[in-house]
Amino acid sequence: MSTFVASNPKTDSMANLSDLKNKVKNIPEFSDSNYTIAGYVVAALITVAGLFLIYETLSTDALTFKANWNMFKSPLGSLCLVIGFIWAMLWWGKFTHWSATPVVETRDGYSGRVIDRKEDFDITNQLFAKVLMPILGHFVIEPIIYAAIIYYPIQCIIAVVGAIFPYILTLIVLAIIAGAWLFTHEVKIRYRSALLIACGVLFTVAFGVGGYAIMNSEPGSTIQMLADTSGAQAGNREVPTTDEQAGDIQPSDDSQPAEEMSAEEEETDDQFEGAGEGGLLGSLPEGTTVFEGDMAGFPIEFTITKSDNSGSVTGRYKNVKYGTTMKLDGESLPAMGGDISFYGNDKGTQWTFSLSGNAENISGTAQSGDGKEMKVTLKRK
Repeated sequence: MSTFVASNPKTDSMANLSDLKNKVKNIPEFSDSNYTIAGYVVAALITVAGLFLIYETLSTDALTFKANWNMFKSPLGSLCLVIGFIWAMLWWGKFTHWSATPVVETRDGYSGRVIDRKEDFDITNQLFAKVLMPILGHFVIEPIIYAAIIYYPIQCIIAVVGAIFPYILTLIVLAIIAGAWLFTHEVKIRYRSALLIACGVLFTVAFGVGGYAIMNSEPGSTIQMLADTSGAQAGNREVPTTDEQAGDIQPSDDSQPAEEMSAEEEETDDQFEGAGEGGLLGSLPEGTTVFEGDMAGFPIEFTITKSDNSGSVTGRYKNVKYGTTMKLDGESLPAMGGDISFYGNDKGTQWTFSLSGNAENISGTAQSGDGKEMKVTLKRK
């Protein structure tokens, strides 16, 4: 004969809660002396990881970003225009009616005083004043005005925050480090040992992972893409795509095909022999040299790193205005007389920088894969 015992949900719940409390009571606690030692260890780990994050934050520009003041080249600006259009429809006529009555004035030929005013019934003037202007005003001008009212305060905030963001992050990390040293030993709550270990692991891992991510990131790429919200500026580097953006600089018409190299120049054994004895490469000191200048109207910073005189160098292009960059590999063959050619890739577009000069002043051209050529001038920073 079987016996069935009905369970009581309330009793079972209380039993489960009691078991949980018993498990929590069994969490080990450090003694006072051991807790003090553990507090110093945790504070030291947080300090090391935090200083690593601070160093990477202040020594690179991966966390800097700037405002995009061109509303018409930003997806955020497009969104604001949509909002402005809706706003203009809801506030129809509250800004102005835009419609006007064309008037013809008759003036005195001697004094210029108006002696007669009457409506102009010319069909063109009537259509412009009473049809075209209201359409343009309500559907174009007002949405742009309302969009600007939304967009530019946001960009002002981005400009301010973008300039001080690394320093704000540094102050927050320093405050957490100071708190780990000053207040860890003052905690008197229950289960403080578990809380100490949890906070130590959390902040150490967060600071370490954050610093490592910044160290391996492209300068100015991640946050700039979020702040800029512009397709042309969210990649590694802004590339002018129209003649107007590029300063109306057209590809050179006097470019000549490269002459055939002599048999001696084609010998690979002597390819790099004496490559750095003269010209731009020979004048550059070993190490990293930073130049600043202009490329088709854009302020740029160009960094060249030379390790020896073999002819192999590396570089980095940076758009100063937007903080976007592109890594470059360079070479200088004997036939180039010390001039350097740099090669890079930006969002699938190949770029070639042909530079000559000396360690103080450099000039040359930048040519994209589609044939657009722009003048480059640089001066040592």
